[in-house]
Amino acid sequence: MSATRRRLGRLRHRAGAVIEPSSVELSSDGTVIVAGHEDRVQRFDRDGSLIDVFGSSGSGDGQFNHPHGLAVDRKRDDLIYVGDQENNRLQVFSADAKFVRQWGDAQFQHIHDVGIDRATGDVFVGDLETHTLRKFSATGTLLATYGGPGSEPGKFDGLWGVSTDSTGAVYVGDTGNRRVQKLGRDGRFIAEWKDHGGTPFVKPTGVYVDDSDRVYVCDSLAQLVIVFDTAGGVLARWDMARITGTRTEPEDLVIDAAGQHVYVAEVFGHRVYHLVTR
Repeated sequence: MSATRRRLGRLRHRAGAVIEPSSVELSSDGTVIVAGHEDRVQRFDRDGSLIDVFGSSGSGDGQFNHPHGLAVDRKRDDLIYVGDQENNRLQVFSADAKFVRQWGDAQFQHIHDVGIDRATGDVFVGDLETHTLRKFSATGTLLATYGGPGSEPGKFDGLWGVSTDSTGAVYVGDTGNRRVQKLGRDGRFIAEWKDHGGTPFVKPTGVYVDDSDRVYVCDSLAQLVIVFDTAGGVLARWDMARITGTRTEPEDLVIDAAGQHVYVAEVFGHRVYHLVTR
């Protein structure tokens, strides 16, 4: 599997460029959803044209203080989950960006990513500072807490990306420990990957599992996206600097249902790249 650059550049709107886009998601109709170092979430079409912007600075319903971590439940009405980092909560929006509900507590210190169990609709929320992965029902009931600080299997040091496969297994970018961990939906440790083809991870950040259970991992400071199977075998390795012709720091990514269109949030150049697999 290889990737080619289809369109690239800064997704712009009337207020200027996206600032350090750290989270990117897709709705079922191909709408690209982006959050960065701004108190808003932006939606674009596949060509990078702005559709709309929702949210503003604040702590009220539908407002944000540094949104970070996005997930879209494509199997359940395209509900949009947004980690509202500095407001210590998770907010949920309808497919047309209307506020639905929110939940939060003191244990939300630094939400970094959100993953959704495709079968159950349960929501996994990763916290960078508490080094925990918490599992909620879709309505916000806490079901379990996994992890905690450490380097042993099942523990984390700077938990980053979160995604799930078709069996409910959870894949986590364990950034400080320079590895990806695979857990069961019950939090049971299954495996860890510390390298790709013998090359150690430098800074694994965003993780996304596509509908064919291919696991994509951003190795941000290595300027790479690595594609694995669910057992940790390397399927492909994309050199983002070579593909784009410039320095990159890929931090997050998302793939469409067909596995053809890949969107990479890149924080060094403040861009979202649109790649096509072949």
